[in-house]
Amino acid sequence: MLGLLTPIASGWLAASSGTFGWLLDLATHWQWLYLGSLVLAISVLSLGDRRWLLALLAIPLPWMTPSQHAPRLEADQASKQSVLSVASANVHLDNRDLTALARWLLHASPDIVVLHEVSPQYAVSLEGLDGYPYRFAAPRDDPFGMAVLSRLPLTQARLVGGEDEIQHLEATVSWRGENVRLVALHPMPPLTPHDHRVRNERLRALAAGAKATGQPTIIAGDLNATPWSSAFNGLDGMGLRRATGLAATWPAVGRGWLGIPIDHVLVSAHWAVADHQTGPHIGSDHLPVMARLALGTDRGI
Repeated sequence: MLGLLTPIASGWLAASSGTFGWLLDLATHWQWLYLGSLVLAISVLSLGDRRWLLALLAIPLPWMTPSQHAPRLEADQASKQSVLSVASANVHLDNRDLTALARWLLHASPDIVVLHEVSPQYAVSLEGLDGYPYRFAAPRDDPFGMAVLSRLPLTQARLVGGEDEIQHLEATVSWRGENVRLVALHPMPPLTPHDHRVRNERLRALAAGAKATGQPTIIAGDLNATPWSSAFNGLDGMGLRRATGLAATWPAVGRGWLGIPIDHVLVSAHWAVADHQTGPHIGSDHLPVMARLALGTDRGI
């Protein structure tokens, strides 16, 4: 029960860069584990005293406490509007086999693909992947290499450094007369209070930048944070919301059973979500995600 309440407490300490705030934030991620444990415990305890069943009132908490989701399009609206599909996948640094990813991309057919943990060897394999004429790759021998594949014109692609010397990628995608700002981000996992602070500050800086530009913006990547994390605190107020869901993406074993959702597509207020999905195993310890997006009629401004 305490675990299910940690997102509320962590939100109160979102501005903290101390050890307690860091540890509390780490505890927020495991909402599905807490939920499964609660249901199991209450099932056993209620055999002796039915009053324990009252604790099941906490079951909705994992759906009530995450960061805000972007507005959804009704099915009839989605069929009438142009949709931009964006996928994000952490392919794993040691993965050398492109087969499963290529099969999923052929089936899901995203317009833009953001890849993380791209090694130099994997980047070479990507050169043989058809259907994405516009590309930008920045492979590395550590977990912070990345690549963007696009069916749409991709311009002004550049790497932007951060306090921790981990870069993110920014580019402009031309889509139906609009310049869409694309950000690919994979921050350091919050292994220390410092990493926790840097991740949170970077997300807030990107959200503030998206709001300041006024452009339709998409941020995609392995954010090493779940929707219950303090990393998302305050992003809603700056117009940055989730376009993907709450299904676990890491670890990929057992389709993420009792794992945590740390791979996301975030969007500025310009966008509405037609649908989203979690993809299959692609030879990584992460599952990929994809969101189908449409520009709102008011442009979100």
